[in-house]
Amino acid sequence: MLVVTYAQGCERWSNDQSGFDEAVSVAKAADVAVVVVGTWSRDQSQLWQGLNATTGEHVDVASLNLVGAMPYLVQAIVDTGKPTVVVFSSGKPITEPWISTSASALVQQFYPSEQGGNALADVLFGDVNPSGKLSVGFPYDVGTTPIYYDYLNSGRTVSPGQIYPNGTLLFGHQYVLNTPVPLYEFGYGKSYSTFEYSAVTLSKTNVSASDNITASIKITNNSTRDGTEVVQLYVKDLLTSVVVPNIQLKGFSKVPIAAGATETVEIPISIGDLGLWNINMNYVVESGDFVIYLGSSSADLRANATLTVA
Repeated sequence: MLVVTYAQGCERWSNDQSGFDEAVSVAKAADVAVVVVGTWSRDQSQLWQGLNATTGEHVDVASLNLVGAMPYLVQAIVDTGKPTVVVFSSGKPITEPWISTSASALVQQFYPSEQGGNALADVLFGDVNPSGKLSVGFPYDVGTTPIYYDYLNSGRTVSPGQIYPNGTLLFGHQYVLNTPVPLYEFGYGKSYSTFEYSAVTLSKTNVSASDNITASIKITNNSTRDGTEVVQLYVKDLLTSVVVPNIQLKGFSKVPIAAGATETVEIPISIGDLGLWNINMNYVVESGDFVIYLGSSSADLRANATLTVA
């Protein structure tokens, strides 16, 4: 029989750790611990009453870390040695990368509706197979923002630094002791299913600016769970007259795939959408090669093909 026990641990807006002992005791007696932490919001009338919040209209913060006692609560539960699932219930990214390495699992739940508790339980107990993907990147620290995936091409390579848990310092160039690379990139998302991508096929590889083509790929669910994959299509323009983003999302398809099954996914590409604003501020599709990538996120590109615009 399934038994769920609960202890508050702490308030989101307090430094008070007096509830930790009860929370630790409950975690030690359980098979799996689930810790829900994050941010909180208020409606306008509550803000007028002077109640606090960390997200909302005209509510800004200088840090993306957990507030008050929350990070210490997570650490205390992890230290019990029980498998610990941390849930970020928040309206924005949270920068606590140590949780990603210390917890058994991490779930991001952006502010839900009144049925959010039931939805979360369905995912945690495996009744629903998650398929969501991040629409923003998660940085390691607020100081390494912005963290968008479609940054402009540059001749500079990434040289990150790091502070290791034992205190060893690795000095880099961008952010010196940190990295401009996201902790979780745009388009990232896990599932209870795993998916294998075949090679990508383009309906036409030599095109003009007025053409419309299709990128096709076979996706296999090689797990024992029915699942849904969000196949993402990115484009890289290899040679341009002005600086452009390194890659750009140009299409996606959310496809349910039964366990062990293979589905063919087709994503349309309008060549007219591959243009740029040139130095004369005219929108043009320049001739040359474009690489079409298909993958599971902006940093997990599984297959590619090249098309040439005449």
